[in-house]
Amino acid sequence: MNLTKLFNPYELNEVFTPNTVAKLTYVKRDVLEKDLEKYVSLPGKQIVIYGHSGSGKTTLLRNKLKSIKQNYIKTHCESSTTFNDLIIQAFDSLNRFYVSEKNSNSSYSVSSELKADYKIITSSIKASGTESDGEKQIRIVPPQLTPEKLASFLGEIECVWIIEDFHKISEFEKKRIADVVKIFIDCANDYKKVKVICIGAVGTARELIQLDSNLNNRVAELLVPLLTDNEIKEIVKKGTKLLNLKAKDDLIDKITYYSNNLASVTHQICYDICFDKNITKSKVFAQELKSESFKVAVNSFVRKNSDTFSKLYDSIICTPYGWNILKAFEHSEKEYLSFGEIKNGIPNHKRPDDNEISIYLSKLSSVEFNELLRYDRNSKKYSISTPFFRAFLKMKMAIEQSELKERKQKRKNKRNRKYDIDMRNPIEFTLDDEFFKNYHQFLDSFIIRELQIKEQIRKNNKRK
Repeated sequence: MNLTKLFNPYELNEVFTPNTVAKLTYVKRDVLEKDLEKYVSLPGKQIVIYGHSGSGKTTLLRNKLKSIKQNYIKTHCESSTTFNDLIIQAFDSLNRFYVSEKNSNSSYSVSSELKADYKIITSSIKASGTESDGEKQIRIVPPQLTPEKLASFLGEIECVWIIEDFHKISEFEKKRIADVVKIFIDCANDYKKVKVICIGAVGTARELIQLDSNLNNRVAELLVPLLTDNEIKEIVKKGTKLLNLKAKDDLIDKITYYSNNLASVTHQICYDICFDKNITKSKVFAQELKSESFKVAVNSFVRKNSDTFSKLYDSIICTPYGWNILKAFEHSEKEYLSFGEIKNGIPNHKRPDDNEISIYLSKLSSVEFNELLRYDRNSKKYSISTPFFRAFLKMKMAIEQSELKERKQKRKNKRNRKYDIDMRNPIEFTLDDEFFKNYHQFLDSFIIRELQIKEQIRKNNKRK
């Protein structure tokens, strides 16, 4: 019996956090943390943190800032976010420093002059609120709230400004952020700790610098790679220990493999497993989790993402050769495909030049297509980013192949057009027992193949 868990239990939603920053199950990444702390402490150095969605960028940053007791405010970008929206968001976040005066990080003192300026600007924003279409309130940035003034407000409280999902906003708004970054660099002469930290997806790190060559050597680019298998396992082990659970090794191995090195997926699978077992907080008596629990988590994950998968699939096959690229991955027994292997999967009459294919593969690796593909720079090969979509793809293709054979007989299609997709009758899945039975068979085939490859590598190494 664990008395600590009885009197001070942890809640499930604070242990496994698929949608929020991990705290209790945070896994330290020493090299990254050391680099980040170095850049944060260097006056005038602005920072861009980038990596795959779910790789732990925000979690790494927030935990590091907390550990070094660094004040920060955060703003969030959407595709419709404007520069003025960000300025207003940032100003709103200053409230706890200038009005509530609540802060758990570094100490600071605010001059009476800046406090007075803050009140004047606050009054101006409230007074300028207007109604559009009788519903939406539009808050106008007053002339006094310039980027220079915002930098002063932040500098006085020794605070950094985090701009999350920088990649989502338009090119025009990114250019305005680049201008602000230059202003913050100059303000570091008066306020050593003031800086902007932009968080973005893979491929966006150079965007800020390309918008203004003057930012070269003044912006640190920090790549947050996917977590290693051992780091994923540590998340699972930390979480289950806090909840007083014992996870079987084969269950941990499955979670590790199918999470595909994404912390967010790991947290979601673990959360779903625990929730199904009615584990909402730490158990007083230790409870064992078996590998059978994994199927429940998979079913939940697929139900939640099936519409997303379908829309993603449909958007790809609507392009001239998107279906052929997906077919190349579905048809191959290999997890990683070279550019040449993907190219050869496109029929000659559809095949564009190499540059066009490269551009399209980059798009499939971008946020626009949910980072469907991953590109490994070492092997120079591509893979589908999640086994869950790979299994979904196999099922989708299997159904289509069956229907295409029927159409071929009925309409006697020409040979070079037999794989064309008839989008007039899109295929819908029924998430019934038969669906999940077949889906799990595909998933199991992936991990079995992976284990066979590892075993073969082990034997080959033993012979050497």
